[in-house]
Amino acid sequence: MPQPATSPADAANDARPPLLSSWRAWYALVLAALAAEIALMAALTRYFAA
Repeated sequence: MPQPATSPADAANDARPPLLSSWRAWYALVLAALAAEIALMAALTRYFAA
């Protein structure tokens, strides 16, 4: 039985590269975001505690 043809939207989704290339890139992004959040909270705490 023949398979239905893929729609252009599906073809476009398959042609796009992934957002990040590997799990290491995601891991680095999450660690950087966590470090930035900790730094921001530390700075705000110092600012309002002074």
